[in-house]
Formats: sequence, C-alpha cells, structure tokens
Amino acid sequence: MGKLCEVAFRQDVVAAAFASTNTREAVEPARVGRCGRCAASPVPVEAVTKVVSRTFTGYDCWKAPAEGGLCTSCAWAYQHPDLRRRMHVVTTRPAMRAVTTADLERILSRPLEPDTAVVVPLRPGRKHILPHARWGRIAVEDTSLPWTARDVAAAAAMRRLRALGFGARMLAEPAAPYPVLAQVAPRRWPAVFADWDRLAPYRQIGQWWELALRATVSASAKGTT
Repeated sequence: MGKLCEVAFRQDVVAAAFASTNTREAVEPARVGRCGRCAASPVPVEAVTKVVSRTFTGYDCWKAPAEGGLCTSCAWAYQHPDLRRRMHVVTTRPAMRAVTTADLERILSRPLEPDTAVVVPLRPGRKHILPHARWGRIAVEDTSLPWTARDVAAAAAMRRLRALGFGARMLAEPAAPYPVLAQVAPRRWPAVFADWDRLAPYRQIGQWWELALRATVSASAKGTT
C-alpha cells in the first residue's frame, strides 16, 4: 500500500515520459496559464488549436478541458508521431523506452507494477495513446487497462493454446475447434478445456483481447497450424 500511495503523489505519465527524453522543445507560448490536459498552473502554454486538429475528440481525459492551452510536455505528447506508432514503457524514475513485441510478452508475464505504465497502440498511427496512460495500467486506444494476476493467468492460457496450434480466430470461438483438438493427445484435453474456459470472460473485451493476442504472437509460431 505504501508503494501505491507514493506513486499517487508523483508526476503523471506524460510528464515523466517527457522528463526522461532529451527533448527540450521550447513552446512558443501565447501566454502563461493553466494546461488543459494536466491542469498544471501557472505554466507557459501553447494554444490547443496549434497542437491538435479540429477533429480531435479526446478531451474526456483532460483535467481542465475548458482551458485553451497545453503545457510543453502535454503538447509534446500529442505532436510526436513516434508516440502513436510504437509501444513504450514509462516508469516513475522517470524513464521511457520503446519496446518490441518480445519485450511486451515479458512485461505482461507478471502483474504490472504500480510505478510503471505501458503504452500499446493497437492500430499504430491512428490515435494518441500516451495521454491516456496511467500508472499501473496499459494504455490502449482510448482507455487504460489494469494488468493483474488474473490477466496474467488468462494470457498464459492463451499462449498455451496458441502453442498447440489454435489460431487467433479459433480462440474467439466458444469451444475448441475439433480439427485442431484432434491433433492434441486426449490426455491433454482437460487442460485445453480449462484454458479455453479461462478465456471466456475476456472474449467480449475487445481491447484486452487484441492486447493479449499481440503479447502471445510468438507462441503461434511454435504450434501446429
């Protein structure tokens, strides 16, 4: 509990990510005011209209959406394309690094620590993901998902099934397709059925499902297709 309380008083994920980079872009502030996203004040701010497009709709995660400006770190989070294309891990040290699919698999093999945030663009380049990041969660599309021991167990079940040859589309079925099941030794069927049932609550959670598929893709190469 102490660690959770300590994290609660640290800077938000965007500020930590920005502080860890060598980027020190000077915003051309029209004024000093309050940041619309993080609510920091008083800080130099850049007009929101110069940072995001007119079609931007992600104001729901902003703490002060009525404000007309963004601070340097928040503007950076929206302006750098690489943040929308690649997966990243941010920690409270502060530190940020890009990660590969293999890295993601290792990270999600255990519950996520409360001083860590993971950013996973499920559709690279389409949306701003970092601004939605929260400590102890995985940011995907417009939300942040927790990653607990239960999630780890479900992802491990998916990994085992993919290693046996069950493809991504098969895993979405309510029961294990027999053509692949028939290639598995009958003595292992109870374990297959148990893993299949473990995934049942997650099949309707689209973003969790896509995340788990990405984090277990290496297992599919090991199985029989």
